[in-house]
Amino acid sequence: MKNLKRIAYIILILIVLILGFVIYSNASKDDGNNQNQKAFSEIKYIESKLVELFNEMNKIESRNYNISIGEISKETTQSSSGESSSSSGSGGGKGGTSSGEGSSNSGDSGSSSNSEQDNKKFELEISGVLTNKEDINWDYIKGEIENLYSSVSTITLDLLQINITQEEILAFNSQLDNLAIAIKDENKENTLSQMSTLYDTLTTITQKIQGEETYKILVEVKQNIFKAYSKLDTGNWDEIANDTKNAINSYSKLLTDTNINAQNQYIINKGYVLINELQNAVNLQDVSVFLIKYKYLLEELNSL
Repeated sequence: MKNLKRIAYIILILIVLILGFVIYSNASKDDGNNQNQKAFSEIKYIESKLVELFNEMNKIESRNYNISIGEISKETTQSSSGESSSSSGSGGGKGGTSSGEGSSNSGDSGSSSNSEQDNKKFELEISGVLTNKEDINWDYIKGEIENLYSSVSTITLDLLQINITQEEILAFNSQLDNLAIAIKDENKENTLSQMSTLYDTLTTITQKIQGEETYKILVEVKQNIFKAYSKLDTGNWDEIANDTKNAINSYSKLLTDTNINAQNQYIINKGYVLINELQNAVNLQDVSVFLIKYKYLLEELNSL
């Protein structure tokens, strides 16, 4: 009887230990997943900012039209107001005159507040690669880079929690400094080169975080596209062709990914057509055609 009690006691202890181990393992796993998801959120924030800056360097916009505000000339305003007063006075007689005076008095108070808006005209202007005439907005780019610095310390600590090495984090932080210097000097070619290198270090870190396999492939694809994009002003089309070819090879991994749903598969197939069209633009060795195809390809990649 004593032996049975002892055996039961040992079994009970074993059950408690096993349950404790399982609960601890699951809690650790959930904590690890949460840390990975937080790291991915921060990586995606930085990556989206870098994409914006790449686009700003050549004034690439997702929308094809901008609203422009212009002033209506004084001659046009006076002409239309003269016609209006003439037509209103001609049929009023005596009663019409007093009514006109009343409306004039009541209208005086609101005329000054509405005059600015009345003298403006709004028009849609085509905004695209071929029609763009604007210079780089360096002040905007400088402001965005300074904003990135405000997130570096938090991101550094979070990446260390998921075993990203200090060397890899230091490489990213140092490269951010190199980019800031290039932007300060307002050197477009060097800025694009440093921006591409910063995206390289971000890609290296991204590949080491567990999960989000599709996103990691997309980052790898964009890494090669940005390498090609950053060399457009150098005219080195052989290197641009090689970078674009590497982007196509990376993108091919998405075509065989069985975890992608039907809707995203359509976008991926469309993206594959566009990335090959980008290669055709490289063969033409025309910067404007490359930028047009780059614009629409990037929109598809960002929609995945």
